[in-house]
Formats: sequence, structure tokens, C-alpha cells
Amino acid sequence: MTRLRTAWAVAPLALLMACGAGASDAPRACTMIGSSAGIVVSVEPPLAREANAVRTSVCWDGRCVETLSALTPGQAAVDQGCDGVGPDSSCSAVMTPDGTMQGFVEVSALPLEEVEVTTVVQRRDGTDLRRDVARVTPQATYPNGKGCDPGGNQARVSLP
Repeated sequence: MTRLRTAWAVAPLALLMACGAGASDAPRACTMIGSSAGIVVSVEPPLAREANAVRTSVCWDGRCVETLSALTPGQAAVDQGCDGVGPDSSCSAVMTPDGTMQGFVEVSALPLEEVEVTTVVQRRDGTDLRRDVARVTPQATYPNGKGCDPGGNQARVSLP
């Protein structure tokens, strides 16, 4: 009699587990990795040769966030090819300087609406090299993929 009661108690649990095992929309694991909110600034050649830092003002809804960011040499990936086409083949790439100077301006409350970005590129001696104003619309980033929560909102400004 005890076996029969145990069987009746376990049967619904087994049925529930069997139904869940075949679910195609099972939740995927999302890590705690995130991405910062802000504006990527890319200074293109020939302006990049003299650029050292960028002062920015990011404004929306009557609010502005001002910051200074160092610029570092930009890089691009150069494909080195693959050693085959099979599943055990490996491919490689190397990073090489691309002549740009890159910076990231952190703006923690960057909205998903159009913002005005004023950039002032500075030389090594701190003097202003160039001033630009652009309007950009930040997008959400998904460091774990679209099935997970978004990271920080980001936009990009290029200065030719």
C-alpha cells in the first residue's frame, strides 16, 4: 500500500518534468557581464595625428554631462585566414593600428533618445584642435545576447 501511495505522489512530478524537458524556449543562462553607457569617439586621420584627448558635452532634455577622455590609438582586425574548413579547423586574426585615435566617454544615464554631442579634440599641449557638434541616438547594448537583459546605452561619433 505504501508503494502505491508513493507512486501516486511521484507521478505528477515525473509528468511535470517530462513536459518541461522538451520545452524549446527554456531560459538561457545570462552572465553578470555588463557594458558601460556612453559615447565612443573616433578621430580619423589626418586629424588623429595631433589628437590626444577629447572634451565632450552630451545634452538631452535640458541636462548636460561634461567630461574629458584620453584618446588611444585605434586598431582594426586583419584576417589571417583559416587552416582548413572542417569543424576542428582554426582561424586567426591580428590587431593592427588603423591610424585613428579612440576614446570612450562614460555617460551613466544616457537615454535611448536623440542627444547632442559637442566634442572638442585637444592636442598634447591642451590646446583645442577641432570642435564639432553632432546629434546621435544611442542604442541599447546586449553583452550577453538579445535573450538577456540589456547593458548600457551607447552611441558613436566619428570625426573625419
